[in-house]
Amino acid sequence: MASGGVAPVRSRAMNVRFLESLVWVARLGSFKAAADRLCTTPAGLSSRIATLEAQLGVRLFDRDSRAATLTPDGARLLPHAERMLAVQAEMLAEAGQGGALRGTLRLGVVETVASTWLAPLIARYADQYPRVTLEVESLDTPALHERLLRGALDCVVTTEAVPHGLAENRPITRLATAWYVHPSLLARLPAQAPGFADLAALPIVAFTRESPLHRPIVRAAQEAGLAGAVRVHHFSSLGAMTALVRAGFGVALLPCAAVPAERGPEALVALDVRPAPQPLPLIASQRLDQAAPLADAMLALAPAVCAAYFAERGEARRCLADH
Repeated sequence: MASGGVAPVRSRAMNVRFLESLVWVARLGSFKAAADRLCTTPAGLSSRIATLEAQLGVRLFDRDSRAATLTPDGARLLPHAERMLAVQAEMLAEAGQGGALRGTLRLGVVETVASTWLAPLIARYADQYPRVTLEVESLDTPALHERLLRGALDCVVTTEAVPHGLAENRPITRLATAWYVHPSLLARLPAQAPGFADLAALPIVAFTRESPLHRPIVRAAQEAGLAGAVRVHHFSSLGAMTALVRAGFGVALLPCAAVPAERGPEALVALDVRPAPQPLPLIASQRLDQAAPLADAMLALAPAVCAAYFAERGEARRCLADH
């Protein structure tokens, strides 16, 4: 007898629909919600899970009247089911069946994505799903989350996860970040490993308040005993921030991907600040309360397209924190 007290059924081939049922019950935490997502009944979905449990010889969920929670065996096997579904989607697309999808996909991305790997992502998606029309917006993370949750967007790529239980969040990568300054200001900083107090002697160009690029500045100011004494100028555009730093206005914490790799006397300098700034995550999110095959297809493509974009340009080591 296998763990969980479920006798394994060895003779049946594993049905992809059963794996899909496992994934969606786990994501939504409810047989009813997952049944609605998969256009079936809770009884039918429960039957699929029971069959899968018998095939695997383990119990996948603890059930009560309100929720379904993964057992330890279920949590261990879930990533395998997700990978198998992803491979199936890739196989269908490779076989040319992406044309079966049609409709309009509303995608939102942060500025760093829009200025780097958005174009190849759209090109690849359009190639695999030629009957899908795209509507794309570029806004900051809070605005994109708000539009996603009220149904104005189908999926987003932002720098923070949507609160748990409201959306499915898929990590894409982590962007390296650095403090940048124009060479003309280097003489005002220590030659070796400046700290935040040294940077604070210059005007600080920061992204919008409470953003993942602003909060580290607040923490650093507090730790240095400089809260309220630092000149911080806030902007909603990374492009505007980069232009100000290029003009010698001050110093800014930026994703390395947002700063073009340049050479020459006017090229911005990435400072070796201690402690080093934390990487900036990129996370793809979609709502949980609706069937979204178009969004599923987009988010399945995103990690590979992102990695390929930076690798092909030789910038993975500079721009991606995992390299």
